[in-house]
Amino acid sequence: MANLSLKNFKKHFADDTKLWAAQCTVRECDEEKKGNFVAFVDQGDQSFDVSLNISTKQEILSSTCECPKGDGMCQHKFALMIHLAGNEKVATPKLIKNKISPLDSIFSDLSHEDLKTWVLKTFEKDKALQAEFIQEFTKEEEKLWTLPELEKKLKGLLKLVIGAKKNIETADFKKAMSLWESFALNHLKLYLKNPTLYIHFEQLDLLYIAMFNQVSVLYTKSSTSYSNIQKKIEAEIATTFNQQLSEVDFKLAVEILSFHLVTSRGFDATMLKILWGIFRKANENNQKQITDLVLEQYKKFHADTKFGDKYFTQVVWSMIETTQTFEKYQDYLLPIGYDNDFNVDLIGKLIENKKFERAIEFCNAIIRNNYYAEYNFPYWAFLKKLYTATKQPEKSREIKKQMIPFTGNFEDFLEVYENIEDENEKKSYRINLLTKFRTHSERGNFTPTDLFCIKLAGYEKNYNKLIDYLVDFRFIQFYVPYLEEMLTQNKKKTFLNIINYFKHTSPSLKAEIGRAEKESYLTVYQLLSKFFPEYELTVFLRQQLPSHEKISPDSLVYFISKNLI
Repeated sequence: MANLSLKNFKKHFADDTKLWAAQCTVRECDEEKKGNFVAFVDQGDQSFDVSLNISTKQEILSSTCECPKGDGMCQHKFALMIHLAGNEKVATPKLIKNKISPLDSIFSDLSHEDLKTWVLKTFEKDKALQAEFIQEFTKEEEKLWTLPELEKKLKGLLKLVIGAKKNIETADFKKAMSLWESFALNHLKLYLKNPTLYIHFEQLDLLYIAMFNQVSVLYTKSSTSYSNIQKKIEAEIATTFNQQLSEVDFKLAVEILSFHLVTSRGFDATMLKILWGIFRKANENNQKQITDLVLEQYKKFHADTKFGDKYFTQVVWSMIETTQTFEKYQDYLLPIGYDNDFNVDLIGKLIENKKFERAIEFCNAIIRNNYYAEYNFPYWAFLKKLYTATKQPEKSREIKKQMIPFTGNFEDFLEVYENIEDENEKKSYRINLLTKFRTHSERGNFTPTDLFCIKLAGYEKNYNKLIDYLVDFRFIQFYVPYLEEMLTQNKKKTFLNIINYFKHTSPSLKAEIGRAEKESYLTVYQLLSKFFPEYELTVFLRQQLPSHEKISPDSLVYFISKNLI
């Protein structure tokens, strides 16, 4: 209160506080000791002890009051300050009169009977509005409804708007759904009064069943509206649970919901949506309680399955990530059929936690479930690492064998190829693989399988084939390990293929590939110089390159010609 004094205190109080202070009376004001004033301040039939500690400069150093505001700026302190400042009368502040709207003006002049007559006439014209009025001002939430009664009520609300129409307009349907929403939220109040009572939970459950039974008849038109009603119900429940229930009641109410998550009929997505809504607004402790309950039901529902329900699994995954309880529940979770993003995350987490056998089990289950081999690739990649980590070389090779047609990984090929004992099988495997790669080679686009072809020819010392490959696979860096043998085999053809097919570079070349190309130019030039005298290289270049032909300044041929000149 450093800036508050008996000279300026009025500007520190709001007008409503001053207004209340006008009703107060200060009595028995005493200065107990220098600067310390105490008094009784009466407001109606209530009386409060108020004290002020004032410095010699009339600054208010501290203050107390018995009223609920305590140390705050209350009307009782204001009254005592006015009293000490000179026994001034507390003036009632002037309040700015609000501008009266035309509607307020009409209501102020309108009699109850006139208003009632107009409302009744309006309701005769608009039955839907009448139903909405009745729902708003009738305490139907006190009644326990049966399923037939709820269905009859919903049908009646629908009929009020639609009547006997066969072709329902979207606007009419939205109006009917608005009546449903009003009724549903009104009926929900009974459940929310005490969600720990099973009989109240039944009313919530029956409401959902009744709405679903009626909405399913016209589901294509009503699905969005029905979904919006559900969302509002879920939001009301989540707010009530997290703001109004005690810890004990919260736990009991959530237990009732989770107990009905899995029934003999199967899994209830509606109950899970409600629990998920409560979870998102809950504190950390309550989130863990919900996760525990929901995961037990998840385990129960998936007892004899290899794959998890998509929605159920995604919700429990979100709960687990939020509560950071993966280690606790990692043995409960299942993969989702045809959902690579989720499955890859799940298996990756299992591997992080050293749950190798479970990760292997999931990978193999997903592979067996897939229709097309190309969808297996992320799981093959996992298995390749997992079988290596668990020291299962034969299984690791089998996985590599399945991956090679997609990856063209030559090192994997060698491992598989060299472990095939039967020579005919070995030969057949090589031919089929090479034929596949050459058949599907993309003209103008260098792929890993093209590199495989180069490496295989080098491995088999088939240098004539490598010389021919210079025409199709135009990346000189990959030929450098074999270039000396290629020149030894046929130096003229090798050099002519270089001159004719390495005059240009691709503008779309990746930076790292481009750098590697340029770094190999000097080695290529030195090897050529080893097999050809300089004049011979110059003659070949002049014969094969017309003077008018342009070559790329960053190409291999340009580098050679520049060094020769």
